[in-house]
Amino acid sequence: MYQNKEFFEEMLAFYEKQLQKANKAFEACPNGRIVQVKRNGKQTFFQVDNVDGKRVRKSINKDVCKLSLLVQKEYLKEECKILENDVIALKKFLDKYEEPFYYNIVKKLPERIANLPKEYLFMAFQKSDWQAQPYKQSTYMSEKKIHTTSHGLKVRSKSEVLIAERLYEHDIPFRYEQILTIKGTEFAPDFTIRTDDDRIIYWEHCGLTNNKKYMSHHKWKMDIYEEAGIVPWKNLIVTYDSENGMLDLGIIESEIVNKVKA
Repeated sequence: MYQNKEFFEEMLAFYEKQLQKANKAFEACPNGRIVQVKRNGKQTFFQVDNVDGKRVRKSINKDVCKLSLLVQKEYLKEECKILENDVIALKKFLDKYEEPFYYNIVKKLPERIANLPKEYLFMAFQKSDWQAQPYKQSTYMSEKKIHTTSHGLKVRSKSEVLIAERLYEHDIPFRYEQILTIKGTEFAPDFTIRTDDDRIIYWEHCGLTNNKKYMSHHKWKMDIYEEAGIVPWKNLIVTYDSENGMLDLGIIESEIVNKVKA
């Protein structure tokens, strides 16, 4: 999946903020550094600092707080180095980065192609891999995406694997958990599908049908969808696992044939 420039700009801003935070924490640490000396099998920790041009060493074995802060200082020092390098690398990257989008691609085309009627260019763009274009994907509990499709996509359930595989077989482009904003609230339909005639269809699959809290949230979401004009008889597919956690392949096939390819 491509990432747009905004994604990397947000990453840069995050790293710059983390660097500022780490530098501030580093400056708040005690002066000097920690030195460990082993004598007669016994470990002794010292705080070593320069005072008025002289090297001063003080035992801090009994000062657990200062010992901990000096260890933290060493950690923060290395963290700052990594963050500084990352910030520099991201700035260099963003300076040269071009988004692989329609208008950027068209600018690179030879004049003999670029001068063709725009509808031909747009048709070529539409036929490109829409599902690989940048989109904002949900990061909610990403560790729960433990199932993998034949195309390497990570999804949350075996039923979602079945749906994805049938969409692959029918050569239907889709995006998984693309963020959909309705009245300022973000939702993540399981599948956002683009049809041959450029319709967008959302596919929600409910797996925890025995879970009252889950189903209550599902009902609330369906109500919000309906207010936004996203409804089963127009642009929404909703499927459910059975009580034993299974999804009928025949149902998936029927929904694709009758609602997506119709």
